[in-house]
Amino acid sequence: MGGEQRLVDRGSLLPARTLPLPDPRTQRMAVFDLDRTLLPGSSLVALGRALLAAGVLPRRTLAAAAVRDLAYRRRGSTDRQVARVRDQALAAIAGVRRDDLLAVAERVVPDLVGSVTPGARSLVERHQQAGDFCVVLSASPQELVELVAAGLGIPRGIGTRGHVVDGVLTGRLDGPFCYGAGKLARLSVALGEVDLARAWAYADSASDLPVLRSAGHPVAVNPDRALAREAQRRRWPVLHLA
Repeated sequence: MGGEQRLVDRGSLLPARTLPLPDPRTQRMAVFDLDRTLLPGSSLVALGRALLAAGVLPRRTLAAAAVRDLAYRRRGSTDRQVARVRDQALAAIAGVRRDDLLAVAERVVPDLVGSVTPGARSLVERHQQAGDFCVVLSASPQELVELVAAGLGIPRGIGTRGHVVDGVLTGRLDGPFCYGAGKLARLSVALGEVDLARAWAYADSASDLPVLRSAGHPVAVNPDRALAREAQRRRWPVLHLA
């Protein structure tokens, strides 16, 4: 099977599309967080603003505050705070048609891809040239993460999946929340059991420590204070991409 191995990821934008899997015999993985790692800011804030502007989300909801908090209060926020804001964001999108979410995400993605820093682009390109299997792994919605990854030429984008019934988001999760240890669970759901012992992992937040600790080559990128302390203690490389 090897490099010819394929699966259909239930979280992909095109359910019938075959998506690649890494070949564990020949390929290392390179796992990239999205916000403040590849992007200088927050993909979720950009999507939330666009959804409000398009009238997909009513302004009477707390959606704008929710998405802003989820993206920006991660720096120094507790898991309880993140869970609360996650629940607010899920409640805000309950009843939204997934096609409407996708249409807005498609409009946002060019600006997001255009904002990727030159340093981040160079990092991705080096891994691609080395033949590494690259993955974007983010708490942002699956629809957005997959599109951004594709825009960067990265074969897999893995994010948080919202539960959908008859094409409408229910306000519940479909599978693990792609945050903290949930990123490892989401990675396993999307790719199967993968060996991260040889993998490179890049992230900016202490919430990503489960992924970084699992990787053979963890790298802190534009780290928050807690991750910077941990990286110093463990003697991990630190990158400041611009």
